[in-house]
Amino acid sequence: MLFVLTFLAALVISLAAFFMVLRLPGCRNLVPDRQRSRDIHDQPRPRIGGLILIPLFLAGFGILTHFSFQGLDMLTWEGHYGGIIFGALALLGYGIIDERRDLAWYTQLLLQVIIVLAVVEMDIRIHEIRVPFMGLVNLDWVTGTLAGIEWIFPADLLAFIWIFAVMNVVNWLDGVDGLAGGVGVVGFSILAALSLSATVGQPHIALIALLLAGLYAGFLWFNFHPSRIFLGTPGSMFLGFILAVLAMVSGGKIATAGLVLAFPIIDAGFVIVTRLRAGVSIFQADNRHLHHRLLAWGLGQRQAVLFLYAVSLLFGGSALVLQTQGKFVAFLVGLAAMGALYVWLTSMRSRKPEARKK
Repeated sequence: MLFVLTFLAALVISLAAFFMVLRLPGCRNLVPDRQRSRDIHDQPRPRIGGLILIPLFLAGFGILTHFSFQGLDMLTWEGHYGGIIFGALALLGYGIIDERRDLAWYTQLLLQVIIVLAVVEMDIRIHEIRVPFMGLVNLDWVTGTLAGIEWIFPADLLAFIWIFAVMNVVNWLDGVDGLAGGVGVVGFSILAALSLSATVGQPHIALIALLLAGLYAGFLWFNFHPSRIFLGTPGSMFLGFILAVLAMVSGGKIATAGLVLAFPIIDAGFVIVTRLRAGVSIFQADNRHLHHRLLAWGLGQRQAVLFLYAVSLLFGGSALVLQTQGKFVAFLVGLAAMGALYVWLTSMRSRKPEARKK
């Protein structure tokens, strides 16, 4: 019952918060001065989803982690609190600056690197990981200190790459109404279900995941097409950050999170390759993503998003029933299937939707 109540309370509070904020007279002024070239909407929307979601999460996180509910002692997880709270606040500040000034990609990159490095040094690390066909591999190979800061190799390096990559992969999803938020709800729900399973048994992780699922589901009510509000940089960056961190601190469920996020990860990989081939920066925003290709092919925003929800659910559902080797194989199958879809959509881009319907 506690888990259901956590989700429902977060959902209701999120719905109420967004309903009230969107009724404020000054809400419409909280948008960029101009639309960006990659935006597909006819009018700008408030990009303040993250400005509401992050404080709501911090409040809920504080309540859940400082009390013992039904014998569930959340304080046993306190070693990771500092990194999570710092990361949330830092991404909130970074996102506000980016939304107001539209920072250059290299400035964004520098700020993200600084934030993620700081989080990793707050003991958000990958100390061990299950590798397909090898089993559990310890990553604390070499330890040392530099300028008074402890470092562990390759645990710190892999943690940095994982958090940085997932943050940006999820941020790139926030280009179509409801896509990033919906994929986030799927991801949190899968992590919660896995954490509650008898084989894993980590109810404290499930509580945090359900808190986040409820908050983002409430936001999704106002973000699904036709949207009234966007996540913005703070909301999408935080979504990727917390998904990555939850997977790490819940016993190294990197394979599970990787499969849940297989669609955006594979999409990001294809986009990076196409940008490199075009001779542009991999951080230069454009319309090369799968959701853009689906729209160009003729699908509406709702159709494209529902299709990608189904893909995420398929990957996420398989993560619940497959072991490490099976998840690896499922990821490869997904890679091949999405590769074929990319090739097909690319070949169809020059044809008009009317011609394809004949």
